[in-house]
Amino acid sequence: MKRQAIIVGAGPAGLTAAYELLTRTDIVPIVLEKSTFMGGISRTVNYKGNRIDIGGHRFFSKSERVMEWWSRQMQLDSQPRPQGSPDGNEAVMLLRSRKSRIYFLRKFFDYPISLSARTIANLGLLRTLKIGFSYLRVALFPPKQVNNLEQFFISRFGRELYNTFFKSYTEKVWGVPCTARPRPSRYRI
Repeated sequence: MKRQAIIVGAGPAGLTAAYELLTRTDIVPIVLEKSTFMGGISRTVNYKGNRIDIGGHRFFSKSERVMEWWSRQMQLDSQPRPQGSPDGNEAVMLLRSRKSRIYFLRKFFDYPISLSARTIANLGLLRTLKIGFSYLRVALFPPKQVNNLEQFFISRFGRELYNTFFKSYTEKVWGVPCTARPRPSRYRI
């Protein structure tokens, strides 16, 4: 009897886990996906000849091992390929320069947030100082315990930056208060 592994979600992580199990072990992966599509929020759909990213996604990892793994799986292509290109190979990893920004206070801030002259000008000196002192406080006196997402953000960035940028955005995107405690999993991994 072959061993089996249940993988929940056919996004990049789930599909990668299934592929690795198939190619490196005798474990048979069973991937469960509640939608009718694979790719999770990293999926790109073709709608009337236009490619649309379902979620704001791009691939990046600080791990060279992960980046090398993906480069072995998909050819890197910096040139756009029209749909139905002559070589028929649309399964490439596209290299595009992008810029992420946060629109706040009717101004654009680079993301990730950096301490720059533009950031200080956009926030104003008083708010920047409050953020700086709040960050210094948690850097000097880190919390002993982190039990929820709010405490995680505050322990890394200080309360002022959390309240300024992270709280409302995170709660809007995930639909859960940052103060909610994580539910214990019923499944052992």
